[in-house]
Amino acid sequence: MTMTRIKLLFILFLFFIPLIHAAQNESSSSRLYNSSILMEKQRISVGILSYNPLETLEGSRWKLSFKRLNSHPDYIFIPQFLDIEALQKKLNKDELDFVIIDAFSYLKLEEEYGIQHMLTRNELYSKKPFSLEGLSLYTKSNNYNIVRFLDLKDKKIAVLAGNIPISKTFLKQFLFKHGLIIDFNINIEIINEVNQLLNLLDSTKVDAIIAKSGVIEKKFKKQYVLNKMPLPRLINPRQSWQAPFLHSSELIPEWPIAKAWFIENSLANQVASLLLSSPKLMDGQLINVNHGEYNINESADDFLEQYQWSIAQDYNILYTLFSLTKNNQALSQNDHAHLSSQFQTIVVYIIIFFLLVILSLFLRSSRDLNNRLTLSKQSLEREINERQLAQEQALSHHDELAHVTRLSTMGEMASGLAHELNQPLSAIHTYVQGCIRRIDTGQDNLEEIVNALKLTTQQADRAAGIIRRLRSFVRKEQTHKTYSDINNIIHEVLSFLDSQLKNNNIKIRLQLQDKLAPVLVDIIQIEQVLVNLLKNASESLINVNGPGITISTKLVRDDAIELCIIDNGHGISKDKLKRIFNPFFTTKNSGLGMGLSISKSIIEAHDGKLYATNNTIQGARFCLTLPLISQNNVLEGRSGNNNE
Repeated sequence: MTMTRIKLLFILFLFFIPLIHAAQNESSSSRLYNSSILMEKQRISVGILSYNPLETLEGSRWKLSFKRLNSHPDYIFIPQFLDIEALQKKLNKDELDFVIIDAFSYLKLEEEYGIQHMLTRNELYSKKPFSLEGLSLYTKSNNYNIVRFLDLKDKKIAVLAGNIPISKTFLKQFLFKHGLIIDFNINIEIINEVNQLLNLLDSTKVDAIIAKSGVIEKKFKKQYVLNKMPLPRLINPRQSWQAPFLHSSELIPEWPIAKAWFIENSLANQVASLLLSSPKLMDGQLINVNHGEYNINESADDFLEQYQWSIAQDYNILYTLFSLTKNNQALSQNDHAHLSSQFQTIVVYIIIFFLLVILSLFLRSSRDLNNRLTLSKQSLEREINERQLAQEQALSHHDELAHVTRLSTMGEMASGLAHELNQPLSAIHTYVQGCIRRIDTGQDNLEEIVNALKLTTQQADRAAGIIRRLRSFVRKEQTHKTYSDINNIIHEVLSFLDSQLKNNNIKIRLQLQDKLAPVLVDIIQIEQVLVNLLKNASESLINVNGPGITISTKLVRDDAIELCIIDNGHGISKDKLKRIFNPFFTTKNSGLGMGLSISKSIIEAHDGKLYATNNTIQGARFCLTLPLISQNNVLEGRSGNNNE
C-alpha cells in the first residue's frame, strides 16, 4: 500500500513539472514584455520641490498622480525630488519637462525660466478637494496673554516641518506684515511631527504653534473631543467661503504643476487630462472612470490619501500680497532706467560742486588756518579749565569724605574728647587756685602770679582750641541721600585710592553685575565706608605674595544689593573676628579701633548690614548689603527731592 502511494506521488510530480516550467516561462516573458514597453516609452522628467533629500515616490502623496501619468501609452514620467537650487540648475539647462513647486517659488521661476502653470494641487477636507491653503496660528485655549499677533513678540513659536515651503516665504512676509520678524523679536523652532507640535504647546514649552490651515482640526478634532479636551485656540480666526477651515492668514493657491517653455501644448493638455481624471465616490465606494483611452484603476484609500488636481488658480492675490505684478516689475525697470539717468546727472553736478568747493577752500586756506588755530587755542583753554575744575572738585570731594568721617565718629569718641578737655581745665584750676592761695597768704610776688596767669591763659586757649575743633568737626549741612549706582561709587573710590594701591603693587579685580537698580544712599558716607574697607584690606596684604583685592556686586533676594571686598591677606583670627566691629577694638599697633565701628553704623543707618568672614583658603572678606527701593518709591523720592 505504501509503495502504491509513493508511485502515485511520483507520477503526479512528473506531470506537474512541465506546468511549472510553463508558468515560469510565461512570467519571464511577461516581465520582458513590460520591460520592453518601458524601454519603448519616452521619458518625461518631472521635478518636485522637496526639502527632504531622502524623499521617494513610494509612500508619498504624489504616488497616485504619477500612477495616472504613467497610464499614458507613449510616455513614462520620472519624478525627481529636488531642492530649489537643484531645480533652478536643471531648468537653466532645460533638463526638466514639468515642475511641481509651491506657489511662491513658481512666481520666481516663471519670471526667470518662462514656465507656465497648468493645474493646482488640491487637498481633501471632508472628502471634498480644495485648492487653497493658508496658515493657522494656535495657542493654548486658556492662554489669554496671546490674543493679537503683536502679543507674539519675544515668544517661542514651533512650526510644523511640512510648512517649511510656506514658512520661508509666506510665513516670513505674513509675520512681517504684523510687525513680527523671525530671529529678531520671535523665535522659530521646526518640528517634524504634528503630535510633537501639540505636545510642546500643551506642556507650555512653546507659546504658540503654526500649522497649515485645517491640519489640526482635520486630524485631531475627534481625539480632543473624545478626551474632553479643548482644541488649541486659533489666533486671529478668519473664515472664507472658499475653504471649509478657519485660518489666520490670507488664502493662497496650493502647489501648481507647470510645464517648461519648450513643452508643446498638446503634451501639456494630455498631462492635464490624466491628472484631472479623478474617480468619483458614491456611498463610500469608488467608481473607476475611463478617460478616453486611459483606464485608471484606483482604490478608495488611494483617492482619500493622495493629492488631487483642479484647474489652475488665479495668482493675483500673490502679486497683491508681495507687489510682484509684471506691471510693477516693468515700471520698476523703467524707473530704474530713469533713476539711472538722473543719477548720472546728479553725479556730474556733485563733481562740479566739489571742484568749486575745493577751489574755494584753496583760496581761503590762510584764513581758515587762522580760524582753526584760534579754535584750537580756545579748545585747549577750555580743556585746561575743565581739568582745573575737575581737580578742584576732587579736592572738595576729599574734604567731604574727611568731614563724614569726623561727623560719624563724634559720638563714639565722646570719652576721648572729654579726656582731652579735662587736661587744660585741670591745669587752669590748679593755676587759679595757686594765685588765690598766694594772694590769701600775702605772697604778692607779682612775677609769679603773672606767670601763673599766663600759663592759665595758655591752657584756656588750649581748651578753646579743642572746642573750636569740635565745632568745626560738626559744622556741616545735614546728610543728603540720593539714588545712586553702586558700581559708579566703587569706581569713584578706586580713583581716590589708585596711587596708594599701585604703590603697594595691589591688583584690583572687579566682578560687578551690570544694570543693577539704584540704591538710596548718602554717597559721601558710602564712599568713606569703602575707603576704610579698602585701606584695611590693603594693610592686610603686607608681605603677601601676589597681593590682590576682588570687589564684587550682585543682586540678592531680589530686594537688596550685596557688595563684597575680598583680599588674599592673612585673614582674621576667630577670637578677633567676633569683636572686629566693637568700638576701640583694633588689630593694628597704632589703630584707634573706630573705623569698622563707624562703617557699621553708617551701613545700618542705611537699613543695611556689614559683616566679615574668612575665605576658605586665604584672606578675609567684608560684605555689606543695601536695600533696593521699588520704582514707585524712586519716583516719590525724586518728587520729594524736587519739592525740597
